[in-house]
Amino acid sequence: MSKNFIPENLYKKIIHNIPLCCIDIVVKMNNSFLLIKRTEEPVKNKWWSPGGRVLFNEKLETAVKRKLKDELNIKRIKNIEFLGTQEMKFKKGDFGKPVFCISNVFLVEIDKKQADNIQIDNTSSEFRWFNSIPKNIHPYLKKILKKSPSK
Repeated sequence: MSKNFIPENLYKKIIHNIPLCCIDIVVKMNNSFLLIKRTEEPVKNKWWSPGGRVLFNEKLETAVKRKLKDELNIKRIKNIEFLGTQEMKFKKGDFGKPVFCISNVFLVEIDKKQADNIQIDNTSSEFRWFNSIPKNIHPYLKKILKKSPSK
């Protein structure tokens, strides 16, 4: 087990008592943006942005690069831009209970070579490039996509 991860029983106590520090990443290539379909709560089986928890002592930009590599096999980015901080409460999070996240939102640009090498991990069932914001998407996701340039 990595020194950055904590035992599950302690983690359960923490996530139900304090907000989680997370990142959400809008991945852009030309005029398109990438969304993943999640296999885990919260928002299981929904289109979402890549991202996740920030580890102890991890810088936010380092977390962005780690999540891109781990979730999508993206190893190089052309540009990274901080879009702001958002709050989000999920009714059903880890272990089936509500969870509150404070998420730092980033926009990253990648080139076609990186896009052609995308490989999703087991936290997603598929990915897709979009040219416009899909209808019936979660209001939080719509909000962060509208904040990203060119949307």
